[in-house]
Amino acid sequence: MKKIWIIITVLIGIFLFYTLTMHLVLNLNGDEYIEVNVFDEYKEKGAYSCYSDIFGFCLYEPEIEISSNIDTSKLGDYTVNYTISSSFHQKQIQRKVTVVDKEKPVINVTQESILTCPNNNDFEVNYLAFDNYDQDITDKVMTKIENDEYILEVSDSSGNSSSLTLPIIYEDKEKPIISLKGDKTIYLLKGEKYKEPGYTASDNCLGNITDQVKITNNVDIDKVGKYTITYTVSDDLDNTTKVTRTVYVYEKNPDIPIGDKVIYLTFDDGPSSYTNELLDILKKYNVKATFFVTNNGSDATIKRAYEEGHSIGLHTYSHNYSKVYQSIDAYFDDLNKISNRVERITGEKSKLIRFPGGSSNTVSNFNPGIMTTLTKEVEIRGYKYFDWNVGSSDTSTSNSSTIANNVIKSLKKGSNIVLQHDTKYSSVKAVVKIIEYGLANDYVFAPLDITSPSAHHKVAN
Repeated sequence: MKKIWIIITVLIGIFLFYTLTMHLVLNLNGDEYIEVNVFDEYKEKGAYSCYSDIFGFCLYEPEIEISSNIDTSKLGDYTVNYTISSSFHQKQIQRKVTVVDKEKPVINVTQESILTCPNNNDFEVNYLAFDNYDQDITDKVMTKIENDEYILEVSDSSGNSSSLTLPIIYEDKEKPIISLKGDKTIYLLKGEKYKEPGYTASDNCLGNITDQVKITNNVDIDKVGKYTITYTVSDDLDNTTKVTRTVYVYEKNPDIPIGDKVIYLTFDDGPSSYTNELLDILKKYNVKATFFVTNNGSDATIKRAYEEGHSIGLHTYSHNYSKVYQSIDAYFDDLNKISNRVERITGEKSKLIRFPGGSSNTVSNFNPGIMTTLTKEVEIRGYKYFDWNVGSSDTSTSNSSTIANNVIKSLKKGSNIVLQHDTKYSSVKAVVKIIEYGLANDYVFAPLDITSPSAHHKVAN
């Protein structure tokens, strides 16, 4: 009996020892320390758990409780806690996680190189700097110039750095700019002193260089004619600009012909859809004419006529007789509108005018005496008006041969100011015959200018 108790006692002891040596096992899967890039997803690797005996036999796997404070949108150190429990035991381990930023910031510029004036380092470069974590860090960009390079450098709050280099090209191919004050075209009465309206000159590199402008002035105020004043300026690299101002010296009523047999072709009421064909004809024969324009047609046609050497005169803006001749102010209001159009297109202020209906018109009789007043007032204001002494009657017939013959039979020795309309296709077609007759009979074709004879009609109102 005693032996039985001894055996029981030993077995109980063994059981108690076995029970007391049972323990919890908890091991991390993966590394104890992990780095995660900011904004990346943290991937939990978990842990191994076991309730083990002294022989390492896993009796069962306790459930692991995992808790953490990880925020991958914020840099910093975080802890993941792993806990398991049994009836008599509890075990806890930790994993350390650090959220880091290893991405370099980005510098963006709007150019691949810098083009600037020689010896100039005072320039602006447009740039932006952006970091994945710090966002806009443009204000942290540092710049410097070394060896003809513009260097931009920036670091984010984690010490990640970026740099960008732009080559600097020191060059100046841009010409200076000369701006004329006053009118580009000036009209002087013979003997009237020329007063320089002034000018300014600027250069993209040198700034104000007005004092370096050189002027060539061949104006002879005692001789009627067309003169040119040339303004020239150069920068340090010999980029040169020249602009000109035209000066007409004229007598109030000179009526001085430029030859014994002169034809002044003039065209009213345009431009029209036929004007470019007319310009082609004039170009073919190298003949210059005068266009008294209205608000009709395109700017491009007027510009072409001007650039091809034809005179641009002012006819009327509206060509509305009742409106134009309503009053002195109404006439000049209309005149100023067409004058502004011509100056905008050609860059030159025209002083040549033709009254709607001519100075002898009777369509203005609803306002008694207005033509008597206007013919004097336009000259007071520096304009010169032109009537005509050769009519084509192109408003009365559509036969181009008749129109041409009307002109040809009226030609005479001296100055012939021909009235036609480039709004009439038949009149445009008649020009070929008129030109060929004139050239074959020793006539000179010329455009009107401020010094040309005026062929004034007798004012009837």
